[in-house]
Amino acid sequence: MPDLQRVVLTAAVGDTTSTVASFNDATTVAQFPFDFELDKKSPIKQIDFTGSDYVTGIRVTYRTKDGASVAQVHGKAPPDGSPNVKLTSDEIFTVVTGRAGTFNGVNAILSLQFVSINRATGDLKTSDVFGNKSKDYPLFYSAGPLLAFLGKSSNQYLLSLSFALAGEPVDAFGV
Repeated sequence: MPDLQRVVLTAAVGDTTSTVASFNDATTVAQFPFDFELDKKSPIKQIDFTGSDYVTGIRVTYRTKDGASVAQVHGKAPPDGSPNVKLTSDEIFTVVTGRAGTFNGVNAILSLQFVSINRATGDLKTSDVFGNKSKDYPLFYSAGPLLAFLGKSSNQYLLSLSFALAGEPVDAFGV
């Protein structure tokens, strides 16, 4: 019997008109809508970032329901030792914020920041701002348990993002 999860997709931010190929970790990694292969309570283990004027690339390491890890790179591959945010198996991202816009002629994701909750302690954790720290660009945000990333990227830039959020509580404590 498939282990299904109700998923809500957000509107895309950034360069939504680019003709580069899109990515959808909800389908390629989680196998949504036919199953849900990620650990629903803590699907993201780590995100590595590269870039300063833009978020030129991310490596998302997902936690599967059988305890394994699967990494996906979007945009330029972050080198070893890149800035990152790590979550324990008790933590889940609940808010994503960032800025998208045109900088030096490139319409892309300029910054990302995350808030997570530790389900065992109730503690909230806010990540650093990754990418361009300027507040001169339009803000985007999304709230809800973050399950996976979707978007468009080239070998040089993370052009757009959309988020797969849990459309229902991922455990007995969620509302």
